[in-house]
Parts: sequence; C-alpha cells; structure tokens
Amino acid sequence: MEGEENASLGNMFSSATKERNVRFMFANFKVRTKLIILTAVAAISMCAIGVLNMDGMDRSYEQSVSSMKQVLYDDYDTQIKGQVENVITLIEEEYEAFQNGVCTEEEAKEAAANLVRGLRYGESGYFWIDTYEGDNVVLLGEEVEGTNRLDTKDSSGYEMVKDIIQNGRQADGGYTEYYYPKEGGTESFPKRAYSKAFEPWQWVIGTGNYVDELDAQAIENNKDVKQIFQRTRKLAAGSIAIAIVLLMVIALLIVTDIAKSLKAAAKQLNLMAAGDYTKDYMERFINRKDDFGDLARCIRDMKTALGRLISHVQLESETISSAAGSVNVCVAKLNDDIAGVSAATQQLSAGMEETAATTTMANEAAGEVHTAVQHIASRSQDGAQGAAEIKGRADETNHRIRRARAKAAQLKNEIQQDLETSLEDAKVIDQIYELSGVIMNVVSQTNLLSLNASIEAARAGEAGKGFAVVAGEIGALAEQSRQTVIKIQEVTQEVTQAVESLSANARKLLNFVIQDVAADYDGFLKIGEQYDQDSTSVDTLMQEFSSIAQELFGNMEGIKDSMSDISKAAEEGAQGTTEIAQRASVIAQESKEVLEQVTKTKQSAEALREEIGKFQVDDME
Repeated sequence: MEGEENASLGNMFSSATKERNVRFMFANFKVRTKLIILTAVAAISMCAIGVLNMDGMDRSYEQSVSSMKQVLYDDYDTQIKGQVENVITLIEEEYEAFQNGVCTEEEAKEAAANLVRGLRYGESGYFWIDTYEGDNVVLLGEEVEGTNRLDTKDSSGYEMVKDIIQNGRQADGGYTEYYYPKEGGTESFPKRAYSKAFEPWQWVIGTGNYVDELDAQAIENNKDVKQIFQRTRKLAAGSIAIAIVLLMVIALLIVTDIAKSLKAAAKQLNLMAAGDYTKDYMERFINRKDDFGDLARCIRDMKTALGRLISHVQLESETISSAAGSVNVCVAKLNDDIAGVSAATQQLSAGMEETAATTTMANEAAGEVHTAVQHIASRSQDGAQGAAEIKGRADETNHRIRRARAKAAQLKNEIQQDLETSLEDAKVIDQIYELSGVIMNVVSQTNLLSLNASIEAARAGEAGKGFAVVAGEIGALAEQSRQTVIKIQEVTQEVTQAVESLSANARKLLNFVIQDVAADYDGFLKIGEQYDQDSTSVDTLMQEFSSIAQELFGNMEGIKDSMSDISKAAEEGAQGTTEIAQRASVIAQESKEVLEQVTKTKQSAEALREEIGKFQVDDME
C-alpha cells in the first residue's frame, strides 16, 4: 500500500514537473513566435475539421445507399412473400376439392402442380415446389421435375435447396440467399428466395429473383445525392483553403503590428529605466482603440506621474532640508519650556493634596444625607403600593359588577327570546281548534251520509238490511266523534287561557329585570367607578411623592459619587503632576535624541536631492 502511494506521488510530481517545463518553454517564446504557433494550430485544426467533415459526408452517402437498399429489399421481400402466399391459397382450393370428394388426392395434387407450373409474375418471376425429402414437383416443366435435388449446390458450394426447404418449414416461412447463373449465362449473381410449406401435402412452395439489380437501383437512386456530396466536398475544400489563406494574411498583419507596438513600448520603458523622461515613442499609439492604445496611454500616464513625482521629491527634499534647520531651533526652545513645566507641576501637586483632604470630609456629610433620603423613598414606595392594592380591589369590584350586569342582560334576552318562542309555539292550539272545526264538518257530512245510506237501505228492503246496520254504526261513530271534538275544543280553550296567563306573568318578570335589576346594577357600577377614581387619585399622589423621593435619592447618589470622584481625582491629580514632572525630565532627554535624528534627516535629504538630480524630466507646472 505504501509502495502504491509512493508511486502515485511520484507520478503526480512527474506530471507537475512536465507541466512546469511546458509552461517554461512557452514562457521563453517571443510574442511573434507564440502567434505563429497559434496560427499554425488554427490552420491545422481547420484542415482536420475539413477532413472530418468530408469523411462524414462519405459516411452519410454510404448510409443513404444502405438505407435505400434496405427499403428496396424490404419491398422485394414483401412482394415475393405475398406471391407465395397467393399460390398456397390456390393449392388450398384444390386440397378442399379433394376433401369435399370432388376428386382424388392425386388428381388434386396434379391439378395444383399444373396450376403452379403455369403461374408467372413480373418479367421473370416463377414458382417451384419441392417435398420435405427434396423431390422436385414443379420447376418450369424442366427435366429436374420428379428428381431429388436435395444436394443441389450453388456456384460457391452452398447447399441451397436444403436451406430453402428448412426455412420454408418455419411457421412464417423464410428467406434464403444464394448465387446462381442467369438464363443463358455462366456467371453467378446473387439471388434471394422465399419459401413456405403446405403441411397437408408436405410441399414447400418457393419463388425468388436476382437482387443485383436492387443494388444498382439503390446506387442510381442516390446518384443526385452523390453529386451533391461531391459538390459540397469541393466547396468545403475551397472554403477551407481560402480561410487558411485569409488566416495567414490576417495573422501576418497582426503579428507585424504587435511586434512593432511591443518594440516601441520596450524602447520607451528602457529610456524611462535609464532616467530619461523627456522622449515619447508611444505618442503615435495614443489614439488607437485596441489594447496597445490602452498600453500607450498607461505608459504616458505612468511617465507623467513619475515625472511629477520626481519633481515633487526634488522640491520636498529641499523643503525637508530647510525644515530640519527650523526643527533644531524649536527643539532648543522646547528644552527651556520643559524646565518651566517641571517647576509648575510640583506646585500643582501640593495643591491637589489639600483638595483631596477637603473632599473627603464633604463626602462623609453627603453619606448621612443619602441615608435619610433613602428612608423617605422607602416609606413613599410602601404608600404607593397600598394605593395600588386599593385600586386593584376597585377594578376587581367594577369587573364583577359589569360581569353581573352583562349576565343579567343576557338572562333577560334569553327569557325574552324563550317567551316569544313559547308564545309562537302556543299558536298551535289555534290550529288544533281550527282542525276540530274541520272534524265537526266531517262528522256532519258523515251523519248526512249515514242518513242517506239508511234511506237507500230501507228502499232496498231485505237486501239492504245489512247495509242499514252499517249505516247505523257509521252514524253512531260520527256522534262519538262529534262529542270528542267538543271536548277537545273545551280543553283547547282552557289551555289558551293558561298560556295567556303565563305570558302575562312572564312579561311582568321580564319588566322587573329590565327596570329594577338593571337600575341597581347601574348604581353599583357608578359607586365602583367612583371608588376606582378615588384610589387612582391616591395612587397618583403617592407615585408623585415616591418619584420626588427617588429623584432626591438619585441626586444624593450622584453627589456622593461626585464627591468620591473628586477625592479620587485629586489624589490621581497629585500623582499625575508628580509623574508629569518625571516625564518632563525624560522629554528633555528625548528632545536631544530628536535633535540628533533631525540632523541625520537633513543629511538624507541632501543625498536624496543629489540622486533625484540624475533624472531628466520636462518642466511641469
């Protein structure tokens, strides 16, 4: 495993080395050489593409001829297969005649053979018949009929008859290809046959023809296509040749232009490297719109910027030299000022110590005031909390009153709605009363009908006695129904009176809820709201008192902190002034070092001015 990893790393390093070598090789080429290589590669690529396109055209032509051959062969196969199937249909008719007893089997076979022997299609199409054993039954009436030709071979030694019989015995028949001379000739040509068996007589019927003409026809049909391909090849070759010539000419012009432009740029940069900024070899390229125009403008801008920089450095070097002399004078004066500052800081330190002692005493007094204010603020917060609790109880009371009033209003609405629904339902009693009236009418009609029936029964004599009995029963039943309806009407009147009484009482109860109960709830709510307003006033007062106490407490906190800060600042100020005095001594020492550095800077500015003087630049504003 380790060996494989080492080998893999070795291959990777080798590949990286080769890539670096290739890059290094191309990096050393001049631009002219690189462009020539690029042009040559483009020309070779165009030639390769042209060759590939021509080869593709040849392949397309061959595929076209092959497709045409396939179409012709498919049509030919369909034709000869249909001819054989037609012949089998004719043989089946003779076989049916034998089956129906019209003739003997031998007579039927002979009739079928004679029929097939005389059949033709196209210019030279004919049929033959062989048995499964290879005995020929029909073949243009030649001498071979009646003989066994199972071992017959074509010009290449292929036993064609065996395969014709074998392929014909397949379920859908089969095709056989072989070579055979044409009539009157000795040269063999390709021939394709189709054969299919007729099982009842174990015959294999076949037909076929020469297919060399199909190949010639396919080529002839694609003659126009071939001419188009040939013209296209010539046109493509000419186009590629013209394109390569144009590519060479354009590449030569581009290479020449690039070489001249790069040469001018190199000459300009070499002059600038030598310190000469007075000449400009890129001026003729300034107005160009290509990359060399951009390069010329960039070199011009760089030349101008560097010239200005050099001029500016010359001026600044003189300024620095002059400033160095001024700094020497200032540093000497600074040393005198530092000595005065050191004495003043010592006096300031003593004053700071006295201030620190005074602020310590004031800080203790502020602490006592701070404690008293804190106690006042605590008591005011307790009062505010009590007022808040009172307000909470007032809010809860108002909430309960509103909820009870809403519940009473809801109950009133429900009672009113239920009462109206009940009164509406009670109207069904009126319907019962009306129905009882209808029933009374029916009873009257029934009595009348019973009377008529009795009269008719009396007229009928003995024959109508039974009918008279039924009429009597109907009359009795009608009388009972009338009495029942009278009782229903009496009960209905009593129910109606009870419902009216109940409705009146319910309306009194509803008026009581609307007038008295609702008025009481409104009074309770006003009292609760006044209670809430009073608690709010007390709470506001306590909150203001607490706020003032808190503000006073905060101010005392600030005063206490300020006094502490003043005391601390005084102590720190005393320490700071002492440190200032110490640092003043250090600054005095460092100012001497600064003076030495300024002297060195002046010397460096003189040396820089001498170096800048070597550059030649145009006068710039």
